[in-house]
Amino acid sequence: MEYFMLAVSVVLPLFVYMLVGVLIKHLGILGEENLKAVNRMIFNIMIPLALFFSVYRADLKSAVKPGLYVYVWVSVIAVFGLVWVFLRRCRLDGAVTATMVQGMFRSNFVLFGVTIAASLCDERGVASIAALSAIVVPTFNILTVILFETARGGKVPVRKLLIGIFMNPLVGAGVLGIAVGLLEIRIPELVAEPLEKLGEAATPLALVVLGGLLSAKSISGHRYHLAVAALAKLVVIPFVTVCLGILAGFRGNDLVAVLAVFASPTAVASTPMAQAMGGDGKLAGEIVAVTSVGCILTMFLWVFVLAGVGYIA
Repeated sequence: MEYFMLAVSVVLPLFVYMLVGVLIKHLGILGEENLKAVNRMIFNIMIPLALFFSVYRADLKSAVKPGLYVYVWVSVIAVFGLVWVFLRRCRLDGAVTATMVQGMFRSNFVLFGVTIAASLCDERGVASIAALSAIVVPTFNILTVILFETARGGKVPVRKLLIGIFMNPLVGAGVLGIAVGLLEIRIPELVAEPLEKLGEAATPLALVVLGGLLSAKSISGHRYHLAVAALAKLVVIPFVTVCLGILAGFRGNDLVAVLAVFASPTAVASTPMAQAMGGDGKLAGEIVAVTSVGCILTMFLWVFVLAGVGYIA
């Protein structure tokens, strides 16, 4: 019963926040364009603040885990490569293949993963996972651009790609938090406290907005593709990476980090990326919707099982 309630405590807030978003959309309180505008504010200002202060407040000497970071980084690349090879053998349309590969390997780690970590980890664990975003986010972005440019026979724009990475506020927040922490620079509390509180509001607000945006999605014409993508994203890939992580000796906070990266749903940014780079934008949006809803159940099961066998708190 204890592990059941732990799993419920992790996923229930996700469900409630997203349900509030659905109600806001259906009651006409905010339209889709309003929700998108709020979403831009959240991802450009509020979530970067949350990531920065999670790292800034922690003892970085004990929070940063090089072995864990290498494992996650190598695993992301391996998952990307294996999924791409597998789907290319299925002889699907190039745009569909690229969109499905993105949907299977690219996680909404910053939103779902860090939220789950906050429920399962201590302050040091949350800081470690927040710092991990500085590695995971640019890796997702680089691989996604390579994927779509290759699919449409284009040339990978290296200079533009590097500029985009350094200008990404999520990457910048993690790197800046690490730098400020290591240099032991102290921000006056009169400034830090209100900014930190603004960052703390990011997760619930982002999930509310996500619920509102997903409620406008319709699922049609891609049922087989969606089933394959959701099964791979929420079950197969987490199972393999978590099991290998356990064999590598990861437990507690470190194993939660692996779960956060690989068991989270597909990143919301997948949809505009697919639309902008010649992928199947509709399929991308449907994968985000299905995996975001399905994650409520699968994440519950992952936490319940891993807590039950004593691998996480």
